[in-house]
Amino acid sequence: MKVSVIIPAYNAKETIAESLQSLGAQTFTNWEAIVIDNDSSDDTLQIATEFAEKDSRIRVISQPQTGVCIARNTGIAEAKNDWLLFLDADDWILPQHLECLTDALTCNPSLDLVYSGWARITVDGALFYEEFRGQPTKIFNAFARNCVFVIHTCLVRRSTVVNLGGFDTSLRTCEDWDLWQRIARTGARFGAISHTFARYRMRSHSASMDVMQLLCDGLRVITTGHSLDPRVPNPAPAYANGMPVAELAGAKLDYVCWNAGLTLGHGGNPLTLLRAVSQECFPGLNPELLAEYIFKAPLLPSCRPLSAWDDLWPDLQGQIQEFLTALEAQSMTPTLTRRVFQRLENLILDHSTAPRPLTLGSTYAVRVEVTEPIPDIVVPSTVERLHCAIEIEGKPLGNITLPIFDGFSGYVLQDAIAAKFAWEILGHFFKQTVYRTLTVKQSLAGASVWRGSVCLADGLPEERQALWAIAHDRIGWTVFLQELWGLPSYPGGFFYSLKLGKKAILKILKERFQNLLFEGGWKSTVKTFISSQQYAVQGRLTVEVSEDLPNILVSTPELLVMPTVGKVPLGIISVEVNGNRVSAQKLRAAITKESGLELAVVAVREGLLGRPITGQTLRDRLVNKPTVFSIENSYGIDRGVVLARHPGAIGTSVCRRAMLPINATNDLIKAALVTGESVVKVPGVEQQPERLVYAPELIWFPDTTANLSNQIALKSPLQQSSALNLREHFETLFAQQADPWKYTVPYEQKKYEQTLELLPPIKLDQVLELACAEGHFTVQLAPRVGSLLAADISQVALERAGQRCTELKNVHFHQLDLTKDLIPGRFDLIICSEVLYYVGGWEELRACARKIADALNPGGYFLTAHANLVVDQPDQPGYNWDHPFGAKGIGDTFANTQPLQLIKELWTPLYRIQLFQAGDRNKYTPTKEPEIIKLPQPTPPPPFVAADVLWNGGSPHHYDNGQTVTTHLPILMYHRVHLNEICATTRYRVTPEAFAEQLRYLRDAGFYSITLEAWRIAMATKTPLPGRAILITFDDGYQDFRDYAWPLLKRYGFSATVFLVADEIGGSNRWDSFYGEEIALLDWSDIRKLQDEGVEFGSHSVTHRHLTALSPREMVSEGARSRVILQQGLDRLPNAFAYPYGDQDDVVQHLLGACGYVFGLSCKPGLSRFHDSLLALPRIEITGYDGLQEFVAKLNV
Repeated sequence: MKVSVIIPAYNAKETIAESLQSLGAQTFTNWEAIVIDNDSSDDTLQIATEFAEKDSRIRVISQPQTGVCIARNTGIAEAKNDWLLFLDADDWILPQHLECLTDALTCNPSLDLVYSGWARITVDGALFYEEFRGQPTKIFNAFARNCVFVIHTCLVRRSTVVNLGGFDTSLRTCEDWDLWQRIARTGARFGAISHTFARYRMRSHSASMDVMQLLCDGLRVITTGHSLDPRVPNPAPAYANGMPVAELAGAKLDYVCWNAGLTLGHGGNPLTLLRAVSQECFPGLNPELLAEYIFKAPLLPSCRPLSAWDDLWPDLQGQIQEFLTALEAQSMTPTLTRRVFQRLENLILDHSTAPRPLTLGSTYAVRVEVTEPIPDIVVPSTVERLHCAIEIEGKPLGNITLPIFDGFSGYVLQDAIAAKFAWEILGHFFKQTVYRTLTVKQSLAGASVWRGSVCLADGLPEERQALWAIAHDRIGWTVFLQELWGLPSYPGGFFYSLKLGKKAILKILKERFQNLLFEGGWKSTVKTFISSQQYAVQGRLTVEVSEDLPNILVSTPELLVMPTVGKVPLGIISVEVNGNRVSAQKLRAAITKESGLELAVVAVREGLLGRPITGQTLRDRLVNKPTVFSIENSYGIDRGVVLARHPGAIGTSVCRRAMLPINATNDLIKAALVTGESVVKVPGVEQQPERLVYAPELIWFPDTTANLSNQIALKSPLQQSSALNLREHFETLFAQQADPWKYTVPYEQKKYEQTLELLPPIKLDQVLELACAEGHFTVQLAPRVGSLLAADISQVALERAGQRCTELKNVHFHQLDLTKDLIPGRFDLIICSEVLYYVGGWEELRACARKIADALNPGGYFLTAHANLVVDQPDQPGYNWDHPFGAKGIGDTFANTQPLQLIKELWTPLYRIQLFQAGDRNKYTPTKEPEIIKLPQPTPPPPFVAADVLWNGGSPHHYDNGQTVTTHLPILMYHRVHLNEICATTRYRVTPEAFAEQLRYLRDAGFYSITLEAWRIAMATKTPLPGRAILITFDDGYQDFRDYAWPLLKRYGFSATVFLVADEIGGSNRWDSFYGEEIALLDWSDIRKLQDEGVEFGSHSVTHRHLTALSPREMVSEGARSRVILQQGLDRLPNAFAYPYGDQDDVVQHLLGACGYVFGLSCKPGLSRFHDSLLALPRIEITGYDGLQEFVAKLNV
């Protein structure tokens, strides 16, 4: 692979040397550089020429000053290599940049362009920030709105750029964005790597700082992205008309905000920019994006760091508010100013270096050292939020944002700190205490870490610094359990073992006896097995984990245990009783397993926070904790209302402490009465309370244990999910890329030519092509036959094939899974190539052969081409692919299927093409010797499969595909399923036909529905779900869910969760009045009937307002009141909340968790992973613009 680097330069004497030096330092050396000097008046040309004289790879061209686009186009014309990188003369690249980009292309040769991340660098060389935006699911959609990457991060095919005419010389700025948009419109394949080896120099006089030119050119590029572009001769059909015009106004207004930030940085008035978009209105502007723009852009003109906002805020706050207020009015985006300001304040404080405490707008900022006492915080009466910078012995841990009500309780802050940073705090504590006593051993397998005779982890890096950088994540949990339970000589698995047999006990005692004598652990070891006995009254018991656990005598079939940590209740755990006894070890294992990470959170909160690191062990700190939990002492309440713990699993939001707005007392008391949750008045007086507290430590043993179980039965998949599901495999393959096998390369085209040569020289009226893919062979076959039916398992592939064959009137298309579906009709010729490896094993292959033979007319033909695999003939050349058979096995199977006979075969070392003929079943057909044509390999295999060829044969390699499991859950978000009508809300409306197609794909691909609770358990235990799990959600609760969505969900075997706007049930979508379309919502009779049929329901608030724009009192009301309404209507307590518009932040999550919600569903795109917050689960929005290709691609983000 060779690269041409094109460097336009104009008066760049101060920077071009660094640019060229960075190129010379590249670890990838197969490059040429073309410097185009644009008639510089300084020493730029001389400096470039001196570099060229020293390095023959550099050429210099001098031309009149005609602009950067013409200069780059000159470089493109002069380039000798197939790949281009554009490097401006004031930027540079780190030594690994070209190597990483070319490696990515080598690994995936089908890419047309690959890009990386980058870093902005200030004038004095300081890092401003690094950025990598990842690869959007739809790259054209992204470029229609903004530029995804800077120019020198990208390596692009020269032919791709040339075919589109290079850079548009009518643009002074945004010319690179325009080019990438045009390339994306063609359907070209983009790749991305996360390295940030490109360096972008910030300069106040660069072209990207000319705000008015930037605004004019950028709006032009955005408009082009939402319309036809005649400059692109062969656009991908999906992008021919650009993005929907309905989204144009929003894209323009977003872009204006970036330029408004630049204008502020130049000292100008951003209000003037709104004149350029005075006719645009869009009520869905994203405050998070706008806050990021306004935070970053003003710093660029003066090249100042992110911390400069400490000085800028007093001067710019008024102008920002004035601009946002005008933008809010023009766009009709509700409460936009308030929501942007909240996010902007957080961004500024996240990077601030100013002394604390300080007040910024409605936010009060403090710095908290966790090794010092954490008291209540007195705050100004004008603020609503607390921003805490958390440190441990001066080392930053991160930031926390919480709501403020009449001051702030240190008790709540301690809990929030522990919940977010427990693992990091434990790591710091163990580093100062336990880790320094551990032993590191070296072996051929790497380093291992030992505590006495227990190996905590092995296979670690040998280098000490690298080892300890990852050690805590590998050994920390075992060390924590050892310290918590006071059993330092036991491996991690011991703490989860329900019982130990006599042999195991004796072995442990024998192995550890000598060490324990010296370690002083003998007494604790004996106590592990010879524990005191305690009777559980009525099957209920409270135990302190930092004390020696007893063996429990129980007269009930189930033991309810309330473990405490440092004398603070953790929750209630159910333990199965066998023989009226629960051993101490079984109790320990149950507490460890059911409590999970919450054990560490509470242990850190009660044992480590507010105290110096040095001193006692963790267990001793918990044992010696002086006070028992009480509402008065802990929350400092003399007169108030305390809400007891909500139902829910240990480790969820029900465990988090919270202060709540006193003016929400009536709503919350009413909610507690309806839901049956306890309320305590302190000290029982009737006058106005001073504080309102949610205290998760306030727990009572329940009357029944039904609500304690953390287990939930998973709904079984409709079919057994195999390691390779054909429909899922091929739909995903085609959705992620066009022409995945590159059928246009010479190797494949030669095979097509040879296949056509084997066609029998007779009239073939009825022809079936199985596995037609995207129609590359279909267009060549169609002119030679009569009626051609082209079939494939992938609907995405068939759509592309249909587009390719538009002009062919004799071609029809049909979706067909050869392993499951019947072949529709009988044919004179059936062609099936390069797919039979995938049908499964030999039995499935024989079944397919029988099906094909039965679909042939007497005398009909079967033509097939497949690769030779070494699994068939290990002593012959072939591909080392992990299939049970190749071309020979396939050919032998068909030859043994009556009434087929092999009549002709074309053999090459890497593939064979075989022609079979079907005899008449009613007549004897004598066997004839087939004609065998052996040829040398006519064309070499393409690079992406060449490495799999064993030219001298060899042993086939078998890959362990493993069982299909779900570790990343797709949570789909729909709004409506309704008949197609083009209108302003098309995005939110999927047609019944499209929805059915999506569900049919999910069913065929082996997906099955699960519940949020099933996913919570998987997340808590880090246990993958079997098969392909999915969760389908609907927001708003429209009547068309009843009419269209639910019948289809039932037909295809899926369930759904619907989120209801509580105050609008039975009404209409008043919150969308901007669009002028009133749509009916489900009423209570519909909802109850759907619930009886298996639909789950959650809250979508009371009024469908933007929650971050509300006061804390209003936020709590939206959560509490909707919970009450749904509880009364459904006779079931809702535990899931979908944020209207996806509008949420840490404060919203905190308050809704305190209202009793365990799950919060956002609109952040992506798959849900084990480490996600339960109150901020991502979802994948399915829109009315998504075809099946886009749908499948979204499932594989």
